[in-house]
Amino acid sequence: MKKVFWVIIILVLFIYTAHGQERFFIFTEGWTSIATLEHENHYTIVESGTSGYPDFEHSIISTQLDKFGDILNSSQYQMDSTMNTEIRNQQSLSIYNEDVVMGITVRTNEDLLKAGRLRFNSDLSIVTDSSWQYISPQGDESIMFVTHHEQANIIINGLNYYDGNTVNSTLIATDTLGNLIWESNFACGAYCWMEPRHIHAAHDGGYIFTHTEQRNSNNGPIVDDHDVANIIKTDSLGVEQWRIRPGGLGDPYTSEYIVLQPTDDGNYLCAWADNRWRTSNFPHYNKNPDVTIWFAKITPNGTKLWEKNITEEIELWDISDTLYKLRQMIQLPNGNFMILYQEGIIKINQEAEVIWARRLNPMGFESSDEQLFYYDMRGISSTFDGGVIITGEFGAYAGTVFSEFTQMGFVLKLDEYGCFEEGCHLNDPVVSVEEVVEEISNLSIYPNPTTHDITINYQLPQTPNQLTLSIHNLAGRAVHTQPLPTHEGSVRIALDKNLPAGTYFCHLVADGQIIGVQRFTLIR
Repeated sequence: MKKVFWVIIILVLFIYTAHGQERFFIFTEGWTSIATLEHENHYTIVESGTSGYPDFEHSIISTQLDKFGDILNSSQYQMDSTMNTEIRNQQSLSIYNEDVVMGITVRTNEDLLKAGRLRFNSDLSIVTDSSWQYISPQGDESIMFVTHHEQANIIINGLNYYDGNTVNSTLIATDTLGNLIWESNFACGAYCWMEPRHIHAAHDGGYIFTHTEQRNSNNGPIVDDHDVANIIKTDSLGVEQWRIRPGGLGDPYTSEYIVLQPTDDGNYLCAWADNRWRTSNFPHYNKNPDVTIWFAKITPNGTKLWEKNITEEIELWDISDTLYKLRQMIQLPNGNFMILYQEGIIKINQEAEVIWARRLNPMGFESSDEQLFYYDMRGISSTFDGGVIITGEFGAYAGTVFSEFTQMGFVLKLDEYGCFEEGCHLNDPVVSVEEVVEEISNLSIYPNPTTHDITINYQLPQTPNQLTLSIHNLAGRAVHTQPLPTHEGSVRIALDKNLPAGTYFCHLVADGQIIGVQRFTLIR
C-alpha cells in the first residue's frame, strides 16, 4: 500500500473542442483514476482514493464529467468504518445490461485482505449490494484484480491468495448472488508470486487468463528476482487446458506486463514488455540495452504462430522508454487494437503492425533535476465519437513547479488520431501500414436502429474460402459469431434476447481479413 500525502485538487486544466471531437485533460478528486464508463451525455470515472495522512482510509470515488470534460458531480463509497476499499485496474469494472459490477479488495483494521465485489446502478451513483467477500480456502488473504461479467448469470473473478509460502492465483465463477459455481487454483512453483492481469472470453466458450509471475531465480525466500508473463487457457469450468510463457522464462531479462485480445481469425494476439532484470534479492536492476515490446499470435491450442518485436517502430515513432508497463489492450470498433502503456498509446492492426503511436504529455512538462514528474496510464476505452478516453495517475516530486510531492488522478480525452492537440497526426512519419476502414460499403444493415433482429446484406469483391460475420460491443468483445455462405447474399441475425441496448459493430471477415464494418444501434 502506498502511503503518501495526497492533495485533493479539482482543477480543469485544459479543454479543447474542435469539429465535434472533444479533447480535454483534467485532474480529478480521486487518488488514482482507473476506469471509465461512457453514457449518452456524460462519462463516469471510477477512482481509488485515500483520505491521506494520518489515516490513509481508502474508498471508491466516482466522478461524472460532461462530454467537454467539465465535472458535474462526485460520490464516494467506503465499506464501513472498519474496512478500506480499493480497486486495482480497469478490468475490475464489468458491465452486463444495466448491471455494473466492480471487483474490489477490502482491507480490515486488522490488515486482513479479502476479495470483494460491489454492485452499482448504471451510473455508479448507488451501491445496491456489497455483501460478497471471499478468501480462498487455500490461503490466508485474497486480493481482487479482475472481474469479468460475460453472461447474465455468471461472474468470473480473478484474484490471488497467499498460502504462507507463495502467492498463487484463483479463478472463481459465481452467480449474481455470489454463490460459488466453481473455483480453479493456479501456481507457478516455490517462491513465485502470481498476479492476474486480464480475463477474456475464449473463442470456444472457455477463458484466456493472463498473469505476471514474480519469480525468484535463486530459489531463495524472497520473490521478485525477475518477472515472467504467462497465458493460461481454461475450459468453461475453469479447468486448465494449457499454459505458455510467450516471452520465455525471463533470461536474461524480464518478460512482463502481458496484454491479450482475441482476433477475428480465431487466434489470439498478445503483447509483452522485454524490460529489466533484477540481479539480486533487492530492488536493483541491470538495464536492458534492447528494451522493447514483443508480439505473438497464439492459436487456440497454445501454439505460437509467429513472434516479432517493434524496436524499429519504437524508434520511428519516438516512444522509446526503459520500462514499458503495458496496462491494457482493447479492440476498436473498426477491428484494430489500441495498447495502453504507462506513458502512451500504440495503435496496431491484427497482425501487430503499428498504425501510429503517441507518447503522451498533456501538461507539456520536461523532467529536469529541478522538477521530476510522471504519468501512469491505467485504463483506456473507445468513445462514441471515435476517440479514446484514458484514466490514470499524475505525480510530481517537490521542485520548481510543485512545492511538495503531489499525486492526482486524471482523465485524458483524445481524438480519433490519438491527438491531444488538434492536428498532431499531420506531423506523423510516413508509413505503409493501412488500418481497417470503418463502415466499408461491402456490408449494410437494416433495420437500424433495431429492437430485436437485424438483416445484413453483403457484397464480396471476390469469392473467399471462408466467410464469417462477428458482432462486437464497444469494448471490442465479440458477442455473436457465425459463418456465412461464400457468395453475396442476405442473412437475418437473431440477436440474443439478453444482449443489452447500445451500439454494436458487425465485422465481415473473409479468409481472416476484415472487408466490411458497419455499426448498428440496439434499442430495448
